[in-house]
This record gives sequence, structure tokens and C-alpha cells, in this order.
Amino acid sequence: MATKLKVLVPAIKEKSGKVVKAPSKAYSHDELKKMAGKAAKGAKHEFELSNGRIVTRKVAAKVAEKAEEVPKSVGKKLHSHDLRRAEGIKKKKM
Repeated sequence: MATKLKVLVPAIKEKSGKVVKAPSKAYSHDELKKMAGKAAKGAKHEFELSNGRIVTRKVAAKVAEKAEEVPKSVGKKLHSHDLRRAEGIKKKKM
């Protein structure tokens, strides 16, 4: 039996193609951008899935809804705060 695909953590993809993943769901995309510094300028907000794939906010929203990680009211694009709110996780302050 296959395990259900889930959203693991927020990630950003820099213009160079480098992916920076958050250590946990407690981090927001903005914190990741601060950690990456100047290289993160213009970086795309993405998410890592349980299968290791890095996907867009749109794909992540569909996966999170299907896995019942977030309510259907999240909308078309997943935000890092949607995961934290759904799981009762406090935002990591930097």
C-alpha cells in the first residue's frame, strides 16, 4: 500500500536554480529568504513533498488538501502560514 503524499516544509528556489529548504514547518518563506541573503532576491516560494519533489504553491495546495493537512478553504495556492495554522505550529522568529 502506497503512503499518502504530504507537504513537508516550505522551500525557495533561487534564480540560479538552487533550492533552500526550511528545517521545519515553523519557518516561513520570508525567513528562508533572510537565511539565503542576496541570492534569494526574486526566489520562488515552493514546498518540498514527502517524495522529495519540490513543487509550486499551486501543486502543494492540491497535495495538502488531498492529504487533509489543511482545510479546503486554503484556496488555489498554499502559503507557509496555512500549514502552521492547520497544525498549530508557532512561527519561528529570526
